[in-house]
Amino acid sequence: MRVSVICTGTELLKGTTVNTNLAVIGDALSCIGIVLSAAFNCGDDLEALKKALVTAAADSDIIITSGGLGPTKDDLTKTAICEVLGLKMHRDQSISANLAAYWQGKGRSSGLDEQLLQADVPENSEALNNIVGTAPGLWVSGRLDDRDIIVAALPGPPAELIPMLNNQVVPKIRALCSADTFTRSFMVAGAAELLVQQEIEPVVASEPLETAYCASVEGVRVFISGSDKKLVDEKYTTAKKLFGNKVLIDDLLSLPQDISRLLRQRGMTFGTAESCTGGMIGAALTDLPGSSDIFMGGIISYANEIKHHLLGVSQEILDSKGAVSRECAEAMVRGATRVLGTDTAVAVTGIAGPGGGTDLKPVGLVFIATKVNDQVLVTENHFKGDRAAVRKRTCAAALLQLRELLLEK
Repeated sequence: MRVSVICTGTELLKGTTVNTNLAVIGDALSCIGIVLSAAFNCGDDLEALKKALVTAAADSDIIITSGGLGPTKDDLTKTAICEVLGLKMHRDQSISANLAAYWQGKGRSSGLDEQLLQADVPENSEALNNIVGTAPGLWVSGRLDDRDIIVAALPGPPAELIPMLNNQVVPKIRALCSADTFTRSFMVAGAAELLVQQEIEPVVASEPLETAYCASVEGVRVFISGSDKKLVDEKYTTAKKLFGNKVLIDDLLSLPQDISRLLRQRGMTFGTAESCTGGMIGAALTDLPGSSDIFMGGIISYANEIKHHLLGVSQEILDSKGAVSRECAEAMVRGATRVLGTDTAVAVTGIAGPGGGTDLKPVGLVFIATKVNDQVLVTENHFKGDRAAVRKRTCAAALLQLRELLLEK
């Protein structure tokens, strides 16, 4: 199943808005074994959007679009879909009635005609319910150059796109794939994509199977697909054994999920003391529902005064070793478990850049301390990349280090 994405909006090309939708869509599809074939960014221009649709359709079974479904003149996605696929537009009376009731319920009758433009949909389309906003998504079936094409048109705002993607579009795509293909997946934590691929490919060589690899700072997601379920299961099991306890169990594909599972399994609580990451590690855990069962809290300790007064880092360490040091990281993690009353904790202190580095302590230097009961591990790390990359890699490395200690227990 080949899937492409087209994200619309002139603001994406200007750089005033970061295209997080592409990352969200790519991640959601990778969880069902699909790696995007291509991605396009288009401004609010009908001809550019039509060109992107034609280009994407040449090598895709499904095209996912984001944005351009609203009632304003620069919302052109539906028009482009109709013109490219040769479909007619019609007004869906059910959508129209719901929109009218929504706006009238808010006491707004002016501008209703413009709002009802959101009820105009291409023929051969199924409306996708928008539980947050007013513009429905669309699942459009058509043909182009004698090939069947599906266009899943999603709204642009992430708050509207994400639930529609996860609850409606991904299940539809999974159902299409499962008709003739079985996929098993697992994640190898803290591994490099090339090394994982080199280990797995001999296992599946000469077999009627497809493999896909999706790398991130947390590790590598592996997908093995084929029409023979027994063969897929066999090779999936063999491939997993190559990496021992680096494989997240229960087919989890997220490191924070695995950490959460391990903490619950061991009846442990967790806390953080973060300097250069500014709360990212705590956020990674609290993104998960029910995290209050295990996550007690975090201390964002950028200033030395906070490290000293809240976490108990001695003034001697701060003066002689500095805030970015092995000694400071260890004192921070011990302070975190003491202040927060947790069984486990992570502490990070470093230089994310772009400024602040020296010859002795360059940008990218990060000390990570993890504590599980009485066991403490402190590592010195040198991360490459810009500020965002250093922070993301620090977050992933800290969770990986915590996972290692938890597995030892």
